[in-house]
Amino acid sequence: MRRWGWPLAAVLMVIAASTVALTRSERSVVGDEQGAPGLVARLVDETGEPLRDAEVRVGDQTVSTDDSGILRTELSGGPQLLTIAADDHLPRTQAVTPGTPVEFRLTARAEATLSLRFGGDVMFGRRFYDPDEDGDRSDGLLREGATAGDHAALLSEVRPLLEDGDLTVVNLETALVEQPWTATGTPRPPLFNPTKDLILASAPAAAQALVDTGVDVVSLANNHVYDALGAGLDSTLASLDRAGLVHFGAGRTVDEAWAPAVVERKGQRVAFLGCTTVSGSDEAIANVAGEDQGGAARCTTDRLGAAVLSARAGADMVVVMIHGGAEYETRQSERVQELTAIASAAGAALVVNGHPHVVGGVASAGAGLVAESLGNLLFDQTVWPTFLSYVLRVDTRAGQPVLTTVDPVFLEDYVPRPTTGPLADAAARRAAGLIPGGGAALRAPGAVFTAGTAPEAEEVEYAADVDAVVRLAAGWWPQDAAARVGEDLLWSGSFEDLDTDPETEGAHGWVLGPGGELTSAAACSGEVGVRLARSPASTEDVLAAPGHRQLVAPGTDVTVVVDVRDASAGATLELRWYDSRTGGSTSGTSVTIPEGADGDTCRQIRLDATVPDGIVAVQPAVRLPPTDDAQFSAQVSFDDMMLVSWADRGESGRRYSVLDGRGRPTVTLARDPGAGDDPVAFPAAR
Repeated sequence: MRRWGWPLAAVLMVIAASTVALTRSERSVVGDEQGAPGLVARLVDETGEPLRDAEVRVGDQTVSTDDSGILRTELSGGPQLLTIAADDHLPRTQAVTPGTPVEFRLTARAEATLSLRFGGDVMFGRRFYDPDEDGDRSDGLLREGATAGDHAALLSEVRPLLEDGDLTVVNLETALVEQPWTATGTPRPPLFNPTKDLILASAPAAAQALVDTGVDVVSLANNHVYDALGAGLDSTLASLDRAGLVHFGAGRTVDEAWAPAVVERKGQRVAFLGCTTVSGSDEAIANVAGEDQGGAARCTTDRLGAAVLSARAGADMVVVMIHGGAEYETRQSERVQELTAIASAAGAALVVNGHPHVVGGVASAGAGLVAESLGNLLFDQTVWPTFLSYVLRVDTRAGQPVLTTVDPVFLEDYVPRPTTGPLADAAARRAAGLIPGGGAALRAPGAVFTAGTAPEAEEVEYAADVDAVVRLAAGWWPQDAAARVGEDLLWSGSFEDLDTDPETEGAHGWVLGPGGELTSAAACSGEVGVRLARSPASTEDVLAAPGHRQLVAPGTDVTVVVDVRDASAGATLELRWYDSRTGGSTSGTSVTIPEGADGDTCRQIRLDATVPDGIVAVQPAVRLPPTDDAQFSAQVSFDDMMLVSWADRGESGRRYSVLDGRGRPTVTLARDPGAGDDPVAFPAAR
């Protein structure tokens, strides 16, 4: 076992093992309308008006709503995608969990309303062929010669969401070439840009795969479309044209790159424009089109404003996609915000941006809408923040949005799956809470943005009744600064099955290792927790940790907490620190988990720290070391693990799902319409 120690004076560290007792309880559904087994759904239109006494189609059956707009029907199994439709309303597909009440918003005036779906960054190369980048492609999700069907399988879980729109758009951030894979450590083939640090390439079959999974339009306005130079751009455009996939944002000349793609649906003409601020102008070969090469459209103030005005003259609605900002930053750069404002002022109804590879906020912009970053839809990055994402849906009428929703997804092993519960709540909070005054409401499984005045949240005085770190339930958020609030960076630390893929069982993104299992016997809330066990003969540590590290900023206060049901001597809760996004840890710290059990209760253990200078990432873990006793086995059972990044004093809002109950403060919480009566998700019982 590696022993870690802190450099002296490197960090102010406070370590505390709380012994708050949490009574174990089964999560039950409260009230007749809050989810007896099956589906209980409230159906409303885009204004929130209930669809009373209406016949609706739920999957392949017809069900009637009551005079409150509520329907009840049989539904079994775990989280799943469900489509509901009603006459003269747009159908909607979203994730549901049997036994958990849900709201469906079905936009009225279907024939006059156009629904657009937007997904984030997409590529099918690199680690999809070689997950470990070790040169062995036998374990790849794609193999050499992979068909369009093989590529489409990677999007199979989100296909119902991509098909849930009259037009679906993604950012295709890759060149499409016949030989997309390059072995790690081998010379780069001459097809590719010889000097660029990072190139991305996928097979031409990806174009047909996108069409087959419901994508209609792709943006090429990004910093990777020219990675295979002119021949690669030609191959990309030809592949898209063969598949009938509309594209914009790149071309063989500057004018071609700026040319809008115009698509007609339901008698409405929608013009798409795109550009990138990541020009590569400081490199030997730029990413953007110029006098002597093709590439992406380069964002400039004058050209963007003029292009929107010109497109608006020949279309009912203009959609702009700007690719720029800083990777892994949840707020867009000032430059991208400036360009977004220019596009909106010139008449763009929707401005949907990308490049940071993490999800950003959504907000109304006058009569239009802005989404700062859609994150990844299908990508192979290996830092934890890039796994959380959502698919955006915007219903428009007369060229303006009337209803916007986000459907959260999580990329596990690079593949996206729709989500529910705390995992969905994390994405929804970023969408609804990152931009001040965004006009949003948190509604499971995601967030809702309505045209006009946002629904008013209800204020509730909450007196913390346990001296512990508390996670707020979906739809609840802190509205004052009386308590310390923060954001959970782990998202899936409840270990429940939170995605719609029946092949996954929970602990999404976690590595439990040999001796680790999900079991109901370890649960403190929900259905399962984690048990680590080792035999007397075992000589190796048993570890439970997220499979990838979380990004943090030096000076940030963080806390890792876990609810422990039972523990043998020697189990620890720990943090490992990293000074880069790759490579080994540089230091770490741990706190011993007190041994024993408190009957039918769990106790919360916490470890507080300030991120040291020079550190960019952290990884929490529960560790069970060897017993050093040939006669005894060892185990630790735990649940509800969170890694909290605390906000600056005085901050509040929908982004924050966690508050510090030390001192049992009384705080003002806000509850969005549709939230449950209990503001606390866990500790499960207080």
